[in-house]
Amino acid sequence: MGGPLVHNVAMTSRAQRWIAPVIGAAVFLAVLVGAGMLAGDWVKRSTEMRALIEQIEVSEQAMGDTQQAVRAALDGFASKAPLSDENRAALDELLMDAASAGLREITAAGDAVAAVRTMPWHADVQRAQEAYLAHNRAWQDYLRAASTDPAEFGVTQELVNETFAAAEEPIRLAVPLPDVFDLRSSVNVIFAPPPAVDGSTQQA
Repeated sequence: MGGPLVHNVAMTSRAQRWIAPVIGAAVFLAVLVGAGMLAGDWVKRSTEMRALIEQIEVSEQAMGDTQQAVRAALDGFASKAPLSDENRAALDELLMDAASAGLREITAAGDAVAAVRTMPWHADVQRAQEAYLAHNRAWQDYLRAASTDPAEFGVTQELVNETFAAAEEPIRLAVPLPDVFDLRSSVNVIFAPPPAVDGSTQQA
């Protein structure tokens, strides 16, 4: 009777010796896989935000170009004040042309922002995207109105300003850490306070 008991005890001892390393290896593998998944998600999130910010920069450039075209048109007639009916009509034509050109560029830029693909669970990146798209759409509405009524360029565009301010926080919060692409520097440039310019009625 003593033989089988000794045999069973020996088998149990051997099992205990290999079970512990197997469990340890399984835990290590699970941790390794989990870390790899987290790293992969961070890389994906970083590339999504880089693509989004690049398209936002294109949109902001289009808005800045439109502002510059409007200022150039106004400056070109500043020395002719008070404007004659003929000069007023010529200025209005230039302003409406600037609005139409800006609308085309900003609409295309907004389409590119909307086209940036994100993973379904990257809600912060999606919030940043939607917040900026609201600003881009506000600009589109503004320029659509100005393309038929250049007096819009003399009206403070509250929705344009409000949507720009509202987009800053979600965009900043969506930048992954560590910030391997130095996206925060780009965001700082986008939201830097604009220089004071007479006649400016909207935020880029």
